[in-house]
Amino acid sequence: MEKKILIAEDEQFLRELYADVLRGEGYTVDTAIDGEEAFTKMSKGGWDLVLLDIIMPNISGLDVMKKMQSSPQPEIPNKTVVFLTNLDKGEEIKQALLLGNGYLIKSQITPGDLVHEVQLYLSQPTPPTK
Repeated sequence: MEKKILIAEDEQFLRELYADVLRGEGYTVDTAIDGEEAFTKMSKGGWDLVLLDIIMPNISGLDVMKKMQSSPQPEIPNKTVVFLTNLDKGEEIKQALLLGNGYLIKSQITPGDLVHEVQLYLSQPTPPTK
């Protein structure tokens, strides 16, 4: 069965690059351009992996996850949420690790690295829901 990935990234170049690379690997990919759209799509559930930018217009990635936790859970839960960030330290990273399953630093990741990281996250057993 094809894995479904949601990429929530407000930077158009990165959003399209990540989507193209992952589609090329055979994944079903959808995108969201801001936190509001990410929340709407995540609320429907069924994503094997969500790549969620921390800093986005309307609602930050961290706030999307807080909102998801206080909302009714989708019928088919989202399995893994990985934050995308340009930050590699500080409060945002601590929150990201509490709210999601990990993070990737955009400035340090090549398309090949992205594919490798996505494969790693998708091969992990589904973590228990909090």
